[in-house]
Amino acid sequence: MLTAKKMIVPSSEEVRSEAVQTLIKRMGITKAAIFIRENMAQKMDYLKVKDELFVGKSAAKLYEDIKKVKSEK
Repeated sequence: MLTAKKMIVPSSEEVRSEAVQTLIKRMGITKAAIFIRENMAQKMDYLKVKDELFVGKSAAKLYEDIKKVKSEK
């Protein structure tokens, strides 16, 4: 029998900080700055993007996907 586990959701600031650090590390400061300028300035409808990214996936499936990615690191 599966039991529900409490999932900890990181803050938006924490996610943004990690994303910027990752971009700089992988792309270098110049390319990261260009990417951030081009993408952060655009208005995004999160609900629309969320629906497109997670269509047909349950919370349990998303949790399993996250666990898999974390275990690969």
